[in-house]
Amino acid sequence: MQDKGNEIIVFIVVITIILLFLLSFIAAVLFLYQKKNILYYKQLEDVKNNYEKNILETQLEIQEQTFHDIGREIHDNIGLSLTLAKLQLNTIQYKNPDKTFADIESSIELISKAINDLSDISKSLNSEAIKTQGLYNALKVEITKITRAGNHTIAFVEEGNIVFLDPNKELILYRIAQEVLNNILKHASASKIWINLVYDITTIKLTITDNGIGFEPSETEKCRTGKLHTGLNNIRTRTATLNGVHTIKSSSGNGTIISITAPY
Repeated sequence: MQDKGNEIIVFIVVITIILLFLLSFIAAVLFLYQKKNILYYKQLEDVKNNYEKNILETQLEIQEQTFHDIGREIHDNIGLSLTLAKLQLNTIQYKNPDKTFADIESSIELISKAINDLSDISKSLNSEAIKTQGLYNALKVEITKITRAGNHTIAFVEEGNIVFLDPNKELILYRIAQEVLNNILKHASASKIWINLVYDITTIKLTITDNGIGFEPSETEKCRTGKLHTGLNNIRTRTATLNGVHTIKSSSGNGTIISITAPY
């Protein structure tokens, strides 16, 4: 009888130990799960903060570059048009009606050109307008601005169903397109430009091709301070901010193809 009682006590003790072990194991698992959960949300918050920081830094960089481009555009184009118009109006010879009429007409054309250029600059500067009208329409405005100068032929093709992305993403993609087009106008000596905008199932792809003189990417990498390198570096940085990928294909005499692919 005493042996049976001892067996019961031992059984109870063993069960108690097993239960305590199980409770301890469950507590440990819950603790580790909670710890990993906290770490996961912390990492998620860090990723979010880093993304927002990168977005902010990119926006500031874009803003600075845009102001620089606007200053140059006003100085080189608008300033020149207004200066020529002023010169013609100041030298009008009223005794020669035909020349006076021609000078006035020419001045009106120059002033109209300056007004159109200012309008184009305003549209390209206004990020809210870009966010409202979307990337596709913003690119059409930029293309109109370039083709109006008469030096380039641009073919613009859109594929897939248009998707309105996060406004910051659309703005960054638009600025990337501006950077690429600016590089073409300055360095490529191209006559034709092809722009392809593809809305895929999960990604958007922007490809800009030109028939210019091209360049050797390896040589550009060596020239860390060159203006062309700076433009390409801006493209890389902005693409990385979108968690996207970019490809640059070019060689001397064979034009350039730049593609940007980013998730929605």
